[in-house]
Amino acid sequence: MKNLLSKILAAVCAFVIAFALVGCVGEGQNGDSSSGDNGGETEQKMTYYFDSTSTLDDADGSKEKPFSDLTGIELIDIKPGDKIGLKRGSTFNGGLKLKNVKGTEVAEVLITAYGDESLPKPKINGANLSGSGVIYIENCEYLTVENLEIYDEETEEGDRRGVLINATNPDGKKEVVTYRDITIRNLYIHDIHGITDAANSGMSMPSKVTGGIHVWSLDGYGRYDGLNIVGNKIKNVENVGIATWYRPQTASGTTKVSPYSDDFEKFSYLNVNIENNEICYIGKNAIFARNLAGGKIKGNVMYETAIKCVSGNTICTSYVSGTVIEYNEGYFNRAKAKADGVTLQDGCMLDADLQSRDTVWQYNYSHDNAFGLFLNCTTLNDRGVADKVTVRYNLSVHDYGNKGIVYINYEAKNVSLYNNTFVISAETSPIILKSNGERNFEFYNNIIYNMSANAKFEIADTKNALVSNNLVYSSANGKISNLEAFKTANTDGLYVDPQFVSAYSDSDVAARTGRSFADNFKLKSSSPAFGMAREVNQVKDFFGNPYSNALGFFCGK
Repeated sequence: MKNLLSKILAAVCAFVIAFALVGCVGEGQNGDSSSGDNGGETEQKMTYYFDSTSTLDDADGSKEKPFSDLTGIELIDIKPGDKIGLKRGSTFNGGLKLKNVKGTEVAEVLITAYGDESLPKPKINGANLSGSGVIYIENCEYLTVENLEIYDEETEEGDRRGVLINATNPDGKKEVVTYRDITIRNLYIHDIHGITDAANSGMSMPSKVTGGIHVWSLDGYGRYDGLNIVGNKIKNVENVGIATWYRPQTASGTTKVSPYSDDFEKFSYLNVNIENNEICYIGKNAIFARNLAGGKIKGNVMYETAIKCVSGNTICTSYVSGTVIEYNEGYFNRAKAKADGVTLQDGCMLDADLQSRDTVWQYNYSHDNAFGLFLNCTTLNDRGVADKVTVRYNLSVHDYGNKGIVYINYEAKNVSLYNNTFVISAETSPIILKSNGERNFEFYNNIIYNMSANAKFEIADTKNALVSNNLVYSSANGKISNLEAFKTANTDGLYVDPQFVSAYSDSDVAARTGRSFADNFKLKSSSPAFGMAREVNQVKDFFGNPYSNALGFFCGK
């Protein structure tokens, strides 16, 4: 293809002349056009086509004469309602940059696939693109990017991301600019080889900012209201699958804003949804959410995590407020000991990390993970306030509990775990519940069904803890070594068979995969768990049944 930029400029000139003469643009002149009515004014909505197999010298972006590569796409004057079409079966090298692309609430800009739907999604190969993202989005709004395959053929580690979304104040002023409604949908992002930093468990800043999708404000004066990362598949990337930041921690100056500070309302991201993504074969974390006010992490399926960085919890939050984490499934977290062969760091499905204010973790399914369901790393903030964290109506099956299926790790005051169900495999030797020091937490209304001959509790001290109304039962070959000590703490506890509707035996992981497996652990109507719960907030159960005074994650009959 000859000089693409000169073609774009020539095509734009042709468009201007044609519009001045006849008031509309036909096909073949810098894209295809259609008319739209907006308040009585006629507005041209253009579609620009890209086909990597095109060899035309007079390409103008129309469907008949598509551009053959993505170089210079940022120089096209994209208007509200315009579309960029990438042809299925195409492979484009070098990345896609979208800067200052702005649709409107009624006329978004769409980047999508076109052509024969039997062909593969159009591919964008970063081709050793470093320091950015294969797709780079800066200061855009009312924009959707969908139906593309994103990868980088380079196998050596580097400063790489599949998608990078950056928001700044373009004028360089210290005033916050809000960008609205960006959607990343139905992308297949794979083989993005970031920085593993396995010797440091992937904890270095250059490592943490690499991976599948990253969202941040480089200068700290951009924010998002309406960010949807939905229906994507992210595979074989490191360090992290999806991450949001206030500012990247490789930046100088302040890189985080406390959710307890007066500034959080000004700088935090609103209406963020990370939903229905499949995230697998990840170096460290599947999802790490920061700087969110509200937002949901919902319906994601995550497996084979912490496979290269030695450790890492599957879903983490930090410096957020009011975020809800629900209906997710996580399995095969592969966290292991560090090089010393002893130190185990992170390996849970769910992690309420530093300053996870008022977060709710509910209706999640954890199985076959190195640790298990939940770990807290919350601490007192600079105002001396402890995070309120609620963990309820979740299911854990066949988790290994290497450092606790539930691990109350850091200082805590308002961490409440209630109405969860734990099914412990005969194939594991777990710590069921572990706490460090005189931690202040609540653990009640839970069902623990144990088949392991080597299970135990490791609760350092319950002086500041509320432990009550838990049902604990071991099968014929199951044993919890220090159960008597737990009974002393477990006020109004039960030690009888909860009567699940199905007899459980250790099956292969394929049988345990999928939320429908939870049906096995509903309770028979004769279960002693009904009517025995400590009163809680009356919300629906794991299956959507209305609240009843039952133990565990099931309220129905």
